Amino acid sequence: MHPRSCILLLWAVTLSTTATRAHAAERESRRGTLLVAGQQETSPLLYVATGTVTRVRFVDLQEPHALPGPELQGRVEVAPLGEDSLVVSPVRNLAQGERLLLPVTGRTKAGESLTLTLALVTREDAVDAEAWVSQARMPLPRSDAADANEAGAVARKLLASHGPGAIRPKLALELPDRERATPYVQGTRASASSILQVDGLLFVTVLIEADWPNAPPWRLIRARLETGCHQEPSTRAGSRPLHITSSVSGQDQFHTLTASLPEGVGCLSLILEEDGSRTLRLDGLRVSP
Repeated sequence: MHPRSCILLLWAVTLSTTATRAHAAERESRRGTLLVAGQQETSPLLYVATGTVTRVRFVDLQEPHALPGPELQGRVEVAPLGEDSLVVSPVRNLAQGERLLLPVTGRTKAGESLTLTLALVTREDAVDAEAWVSQARMPLPRSDAADANEAGAVARKLLASHGPGAIRPKLALELPDRERATPYVQGTRASASSILQVDGLLFVTVLIEADWPNAPPWRLIRARLETGCHQEPSTRAGSRPLHITSSVSGQDQFHTLTASLPEGVGCLSLILEEDGSRTLRLDGLRVSP
């Protein structure tokens, strides 16, 4: 990191008034939120606030670096951290309703250049201490060869799940009841379609569906998986980083979120946010500890 960047970033962190610190104390500090990038007409929202250095970790980018425009000069400090991260801190909180666009460029694991854009906002109730950015992957068209490859991959994973001397594979599949769904929020709701566990990996597939044809379109831009359930605060173990794969069928959307799952966790909560006022929360998703 350049020495000047370090000095400016430290100055941005320490520069806060008593009133700003009071507001910051009221904000929920969030870790492990997934920002869904690469969608048309919208950029993922990153919650920033004075007094908090936000670490942004990129799933799809190596050696990311920011390309701040003139509107960010003197307002937001950004510096690289390691091979996959940036740290972001505003000099002053953004005004209510204000967004600052932060383009970030880097290279993929295949060596190709890729640019993603984040939208920085300040909220009174929450700030991201750490967030992960991932592109919404869409499944490739299926073919017989692809089916064979996928079947082989699943078979290899199942074989690997049978550890030496194990009587049962480390595998669990839950198909929640249709009642395990959120209420409709402005014509849209989420329901858990399946929960699969394989060797410490968790795959949660959710269905986003509209109740009426003219419901406002849903664009998932933030997701958070919390271990432990809302009604069981003593078991909460924080948020887990995610990957996402998505597909669309008419007005319905399917999203499979993948995360590592620590041992002993028996309950999950999944929070899905759009670029708007709608937030969908699925509580009480049971998994095999």
